[in-house]
Amino acid sequence: MLKRTIGLVLVALLVFAPWLVTYAQPSLAQAAEAGDSYIRCDRMMAATDPGDCLVVFTTSSTNFTEAYIKVTLDSEWVSATNFSTTASNYTVSTSNLPGGVTAMPGVATADQVSGNTIRFPVTALANSTTYGFYITGTGLITNPSASTTILHTLFTRDAGDATTGDTKSLAVPVISNDQIAVTASVAPTFTFVFSNNAQSLGTLSSSSVISGSGTTLTITTNAPGGWNAWVSSANAAMTSANAAHSIATAGTVNGSPNTLSTGSEGYVLDVDLTTDAGSGGTVTLAGEYNGGSTSAGGTLSTSLQSIATSDGTANGDVLTLIPRVTISGSTPAGGDYTDTLTVVGAGIF
Repeated sequence: MLKRTIGLVLVALLVFAPWLVTYAQPSLAQAAEAGDSYIRCDRMMAATDPGDCLVVFTTSSTNFTEAYIKVTLDSEWVSATNFSTTASNYTVSTSNLPGGVTAMPGVATADQVSGNTIRFPVTALANSTTYGFYITGTGLITNPSASTTILHTLFTRDAGDATTGDTKSLAVPVISNDQIAVTASVAPTFTFVFSNNAQSLGTLSSSSVISGSGTTLTITTNAPGGWNAWVSSANAAMTSANAAHSIATAGTVNGSPNTLSTGSEGYVLDVDLTTDAGSGGTVTLAGEYNGGSTSAGGTLSTSLQSIATSDGTANGDVLTLIPRVTISGSTPAGGDYTDTLTVVGAGIF
């Protein structure tokens, strides 16, 4: 009896085995391994909103008519804690996809969340093509705890959601920190550069106002409050030891320039704004030294007087300082008339 029973079982297996194999694997026969695919979210940090997630999926060369693409989240993603069970929270976008990625045709807001699987409608995909879309909205709530074992699955399904087309398992880890803090400091800077340190006025004349060629002063600073510049004169005059005479500065320091007259002794300093560099503060000339003509300038003093200011940073503001002198017919002769101007500045930090 035992032998007869075993024999009958073996016969049954031989008769029905092909049918059993055919019946058990229809979906496996349809499923194909997808090509290069990945999921990339805005953030990988644990307990952080993942933001928008880019889904890139490359179809296989196997013919299949797709109606859906599904994303099965790893079990470490817990519903209501890490992801929403409301399908409409999973909106989509195909804007700003990476190069070489084609917009997923017909992709639309998810229409089903079943367990850990989210379903997105699509239209038929071409074989061996890399498609992409972003999962937007509020469906993905927060990344779970840091883990290197998280596996998500992407797969396509037909119109009846009965058969799988292409499928791909992806490692999408969550890490403890996905950011790099970049720090630096910028030191306060202030540069004050003269184009020359001497102005030769040559032979003075009672019939004209003699002006120097000018010394340019270039100012660069990152001082947010801007900068100030001042001038002082050693003698407040052009002085000759040999002639024992001084050509005194003209006028008084009163906020307005003085205009020299030919035939009369006078000595002033004119300050011109050559460059008010852009993307910084606005330069304002002191009224005293803003001569405005080839005969005018400000009264010099042995104490520092403001010649210009700026109310913000400077990337190459340029002033031009021009001494001007005139003499009378009786000004004593001498080849050593001289004065020394001291020009200083400060950044307002």
